[in-house]
Amino acid sequence: MDLIDTGNLETIVFTSIFGIFGIYHLLSFLVLKHKVLFYYFIVILGLTLHWSLYFFIGGAFGDAISKIADKASLSTAMITTLGLLLFTKNYLDINGNDHPKLSKTYKVFISLVASLPLFHITNNLIFGIGWLNDSFVLLAALLAMLSIFLNIFSGFQLFRKHQLNRYYLYSYTPILLAALLYTGTWFLKRGFDFDAGTIVLITSILVTLQLILFSLLISFKFKAIEYEAMKIQLDANTMLQSEVDRQTKKLQLAKGVLEDQNKELEKVNQLKNKLFSLLTHDVRAPLNNFIVIIELIQAELADSELKAVTEQLKSEIADKISMVNGLLQWSYKQLDGMTVDKKVCDLEQVFGTIANEFERLANDKGVTLELQISHAKLLIDENMLNVILRNLISNAIKFSPSGQKIVLWSKRSGGYIDVGVKDFGVGMNTDWFEDLEKDGRPQTRKGTKGEKGTGFGLLIAKDFVAMNGGELICESEVDKGTNFFLRFTIAALDQTPNPIVLDATQERG
Repeated sequence: MDLIDTGNLETIVFTSIFGIFGIYHLLSFLVLKHKVLFYYFIVILGLTLHWSLYFFIGGAFGDAISKIADKASLSTAMITTLGLLLFTKNYLDINGNDHPKLSKTYKVFISLVASLPLFHITNNLIFGIGWLNDSFVLLAALLAMLSIFLNIFSGFQLFRKHQLNRYYLYSYTPILLAALLYTGTWFLKRGFDFDAGTIVLITSILVTLQLILFSLLISFKFKAIEYEAMKIQLDANTMLQSEVDRQTKKLQLAKGVLEDQNKELEKVNQLKNKLFSLLTHDVRAPLNNFIVIIELIQAELADSELKAVTEQLKSEIADKISMVNGLLQWSYKQLDGMTVDKKVCDLEQVFGTIANEFERLANDKGVTLELQISHAKLLIDENMLNVILRNLISNAIKFSPSGQKIVLWSKRSGGYIDVGVKDFGVGMNTDWFEDLEKDGRPQTRKGTKGEKGTGFGLLIAKDFVAMNGGELICESEVDKGTNFFLRFTIAALDQTPNPIVLDATQERG
């Protein structure tokens, strides 16, 4: 048995070539995960198996092996045909949405090609019907040729869809010639006995050339995919840049609008400052002058009834001055920014100065001021402390009946320092103060002699205490009096008394 004759040598060479192509494209599929590589591997697998059958069909290994190899040739041919159908469908991007009829045709052909080997094997193993076996063989040859023509037709049909489709059609010539030669020789061999070695050699060369062309096509395919992906990325980057530019322009416009609004707000704020300056110089000063004039007139009057009228007039003017002072203090706090300049204050000195200021008003009301100082030092802005105490003492006098006393007190208890003003007057419902703590609007009440208030005093006191790091607390019972006190932590005394600047936005936050 001479295995290394010319025919076997050709079989070994071309089977090896096909095998190397198959292994390369299988590995490429495993790395790149692209279906077109797997379908191309199926084509090469079918060709490799089909060409390897020539070792056995010649009878070198016995007639039984030769018959099995002959029957297996239908399956290997159908594997090749199936691979070509799947490869072409994927490469030309034939799908049901864009090409519904062509896609259905491919599905029919793929189903027939895939099922035919199963029927053929079943017949040989179970039924053994000779004419049915011949019918399957003829049908397989017909399906192989029709599949090749279907692939060529698809190439023509989709010729202009993509440049790669043109390359596919151009490169299909070798396999078409090989199929015609191979199938024609196969049919002739069924009726005539002749040596087909030369034709098989030519067919092998054409198939090898076809495999090379298809490999080049796949490389072009991947380059095209890479180019399209890059183009998509560039388009996306262009769109993104365009969107960024558009949003940037919108932000610039919005910035311009905000700058214009800020300029307008600055103008409004300047106008507000001028308005309160007018209140200071053109309203408060004349009102103070009115009180002086009324007191001079009272000194010259002997009529008690006229004195009562002037006294009422003086009281009303004093109320208006108090309202203007409250408004000025409140507006001062609400301006663009104010300085909180903390320092260690001597509470004995501060309390004494405040008590002297309110001595005449307290005497007129018949109320005494009493100092109870058990802790004399506090780190706070002294100007703000004066404003807070003035407001609290003014309210205490206003709501205390004649004969009562008002206590200015301070003490250190636990971890806190408390500074307060306590009266024994009409008291108040603490719901009003709790609403004030929630930034409620100030309400007005009348004092024990009908004195009017604006409600701004407590609001100013509350905010000034908060700006100095403390808390304003109210303890009160109706008809038993009220105790307002400022509570600060002991740690406040350990701080270095450096100036602290807060603007209005920080304070509100």
